Amino acid sequence: MRFAREQVALGLFSISRICILCGLSKNTYYNHRHPDDSFAAKYDYLKKLVEKVIKDDCRYGVERIKAALWEDHKVYVGRDALARLLRLWSLSLKRKNKKTKRSVIQEILIALSDRVNLLIRTAITEPIQAVSSDITEIRYNNGKDKAYLAVHKDIFGQMVYGFALGLTMEAKLVIDSLEMAKQSIRKLIKKIPDKLLCHSDQGSQYTSYEYTDRVLKSNMILSYSTPGTPTENPGQESFFGRLKEDCQDEFNEIKSFKELEKFIAKRMRYYNTKRIHTSTGLKAPFKFTRSFIK
Repeated sequence: MRFAREQVALGLFSISRICILCGLSKNTYYNHRHPDDSFAAKYDYLKKLVEKVIKDDCRYGVERIKAALWEDHKVYVGRDALARLLRLWSLSLKRKNKKTKRSVIQEILIALSDRVNLLIRTAITEPIQAVSSDITEIRYNNGKDKAYLAVHKDIFGQMVYGFALGLTMEAKLVIDSLEMAKQSIRKLIKKIPDKLLCHSDQGSQYTSYEYTDRVLKSNMILSYSTPGTPTENPGQESFFGRLKEDCQDEFNEIKSFKELEKFIAKRMRYYNTKRIHTSTGLKAPFKFTRSFIK
């Protein structure tokens, strides 16, 4: 018996061997386990999926984890069962929300209220006068994978000056898009015009110190939509909506992030040089924009 205990401690024996040495049947062993152990073992296959959902968004509660399991993996588990599993696996302890401290920039925007939206008080009459930016989620590989697309687009001429695709919505995503936009504008007119409006929502990416610093150092002017008002940036909403509507079949067929990157770059070239707009006199954005450049 002592020898058996030592081997168990070293993890060298299977459950069957332990039962033989200790004079127990396997049925007796399993019937006397704690109910929590049996319950956790029953759903052991689910643990890695739950961990992945929580890793993707640590703020998800039971209801949203349950919904994500079904939406992303077609796995159904009851709410009470899931809550019990989270407790047994100690996963719920990792989902504590921390209040995010507002940056100085965000405090200023709150104090200024709707006065931060310079776009609605400015007459936009030609290209390279105002640029808007936003981020959208793109689902690909039949909805199994997702990426985020940031775009900087001319409000009047509709031309996409900059875009960036990433796996996360960090500030770097919009900064990369901004830097590409600045390069595109310089190719058209040599330099960034003074007082070029750069409009976006008040998301943390657009109110980050690095993004705002790069905009202001380029002699551009920051403009922000009022929180909770997507109608103050309708051009971006329309652009993303049409992109997903036109390309959903292609997105479903794309299997990798690299493949998605190539497709998005090709689509942006098509959009700028081929796709005509009624708002630009049935011209593609690049041709329409060039007609304004002296």
